[in-house]
Amino acid sequence: MPNSVPYTQSNLNKSRKDKFQIVLNFPPRIKAVLTKSIPTNQLVNGDALQFSVYGSIVPPTIIPEVAARYSGQTLTVTSHSREQYEPLTFNFTVDNRFYNWWAIKYWLNVLNDEKLGKYDPDNNAGLTGILSMGGQSTTGPQGHWNMNTQYKADISVYALDEYDKRTMEFKYTQAFPTELGGIDYNDRTIDEIETTATFSYSQFIASLVENVDSL
Repeated sequence: MPNSVPYTQSNLNKSRKDKFQIVLNFPPRIKAVLTKSIPTNQLVNGDALQFSVYGSIVPPTIIPEVAARYSGQTLTVTSHSREQYEPLTFNFTVDNRFYNWWAIKYWLNVLNDEKLGKYDPDNNAGLTGILSMGGQSTTGPQGHWNMNTQYKADISVYALDEYDKRTMEFKYTQAFPTELGGIDYNDRTIDEIETTATFSYSQFIASLVENVDSL
């Protein structure tokens, strides 16, 4: 006889808002400097920046409908086209050496040098071309794509279960920072320093983590 009592899900089986972790990879241009500037035993290293985050980290997915006129009526069909994703904005706690804040700050400085006002003035990216206002390299499209790979990288945000194991991966492809929040000081409080970072990206890909491994 079927059990007529409704099944009640355990509280431990529900996702929580405080169970997210971000892994921010660095593009080659940024990685080359961070490996020399930051000790490898720190939270920030030449490969990735890993820390807990909170904020709007999962954007809405929108594939809008379009109205199609047919036989004197209006039908609604899918547009088969995705809207541009909202920027990825997250909040984080600044570590006591400012390594995680400085890593994003340096990335932004490569995109536009704070002293000279241009991209990568030392040409550490080894580019063969310079982007024009139209978005193309003066030496052809190869220089444009080379530039993309030098300052863009994938970001992965992982949802964690009650045992701090990864269950879901949200990947943001070809991401780069567009804004780093300010820092407020107050000698009347002992609160940790928190700030925000905003990244733009090309695609948002969500996938289940099949083999759940411990962090």
